[in-house]
Amino acid sequence: MEINLTVLYNRSEILIDDDIAYEDLASNLIKKLDPVHIKGYVKYNLSEEIELNLEVKGKMFLTDSITLDLIPYEFKFTIAETFTENDENFVKITKNNQNILDIKEILWENIVLEVPISYTQASGKKLKGDGWELNGE
Repeated sequence: MEINLTVLYNRSEILIDDDIAYEDLASNLIKKLDPVHIKGYVKYNLSEEIELNLEVKGKMFLTDSITLDLIPYEFKFTIAETFTENDENFVKITKNNQNILDIKEILWENIVLEVPISYTQASGKKLKGDGWELNGE
């Protein structure tokens, strides 16, 4: 999702309530990602800063740490960031001096941070395979 900064400067605030899909995943840990719902606003404040305040909800599919099955993992978090035009992070998220803010990039960085180190839904199951069996924790 891209925000035209010229429009933002004229309006001073843009409300967002949208779904964003990621077709090309750049993570080996996330096997599938349903469209992510974002709700919030982008605001140009009196200090000439750009405020980004978003609530993010979605579902990613990860590999179970024990059974290696594909399992869903729901996540929900908020993004509250402030950028100035002189900030080097601001330069990274704008598109080649085209005066466009790319929210999708910021969102992806935060989604990757939500991936757990290991995740399983196999607790309480009696696990066994060809020539082996799990007898305890």
